[in-house]
Amino acid sequence: MLGAAVEWMRALWSYPWAAALVVAVGSLVAAWVFERVVLGVLRRAAKRTETDLDDAVLALLKRPLYFTVLLAGLDWAVRLYDPRGSTIEPLARSAFVSVGVVLWSFALVKVSGLVLKAFATRGTPGSVMQARTLPLFDMLAKSAILAAAIYLAMIAWHIDVGAWLASAGIVGVAVGLAAQDSLANYFAGVFIIADAPYKLGDVITLDDGTRGKVIDIGLRSTRIHTRDGVEINVPNSILGTMKIENRSGGPALEERVTVEVGVAYGSDVDEVIALLRACVADTPHLVEGRPPEVFFTAFGASSLDFEVKVWIAPAHFEEVRHELHLRIYKALAKAEIEIPFPQTDLHVKELPPAAA
Repeated sequence: MLGAAVEWMRALWSYPWAAALVVAVGSLVAAWVFERVVLGVLRRAAKRTETDLDDAVLALLKRPLYFTVLLAGLDWAVRLYDPRGSTIEPLARSAFVSVGVVLWSFALVKVSGLVLKAFATRGTPGSVMQARTLPLFDMLAKSAILAAAIYLAMIAWHIDVGAWLASAGIVGVAVGLAAQDSLANYFAGVFIIADAPYKLGDVITLDDGTRGKVIDIGLRSTRIHTRDGVEINVPNSILGTMKIENRSGGPALEERVTVEVGVAYGSDVDEVIALLRACVADTPHLVEGRPPEVFFTAFGASSLDFEVKVWIAPAHFEEVRHELHLRIYKALAKAEIEIPFPQTDLHVKELPPAAA
């Protein structure tokens, strides 16, 4: 009985279509077994570790590993169906390799981002990999993966890479002219990370008054989360030529808020200074060890000008400024100290006869 079954299998295997069908079905089974058994064992082992990085990496590599086993089996099946490699086998192999390159490229981009972020969070201020340099290494990793994917895809389709490299000068000029904005954004992003006018987590203010926290520095643009809860994308090439105020940069993690106020001529300046000091005495979010300062700054055109300066954390700029304006206005109004505003007196020397 067993011998008859073996003979039947040999006879069936002699038909290319039957052998290809058996291998194709077997590749599906093998991919399923690999996913359930091998990856299952690896997942259980990863759960026993202290970090979650290996769990996340396995979750990202699950799909490309599964399809790698499946595509390898399908490639074998096509070779059995077309043993002479006339037409179907080369095209199928190129297609299978291309699909594999795409799957692995997307997976490796995500894996590289996770791994680099994990190393950056553990990095010390003096180490190469830290939060400030994370976008630079992320750009380099994505660029390397993209270049490798293009190279492998060209090899899969039997494209002469040497000829392409020889004509890279002409192609580079054409691509540079067609994608000059994208290239400008890319190189500007590299220079921004290298020069570090701002980094992830910094609160910055742009030329147009936009203020927010930097949440990502990408290949093309920088993402900023504003105080209005809106996320905006600003091209790196624009930020590279823009004047940017970094509210949380420098050696001190604080900034000074200045509130200007004018009172009418004839006001008691000592009383005004005492009121202004009282207004800021218990204002929330002030930095300890940095006492508020009140200055009599100028004799204005219609007012005596004062400045109130306090030190705060950058995240509370709007709240502190609002609170100071509110307290100063109420205190001056309660003390009946006038806040003047510009006025113009018009003197008419003579009216026309008809009007008179």
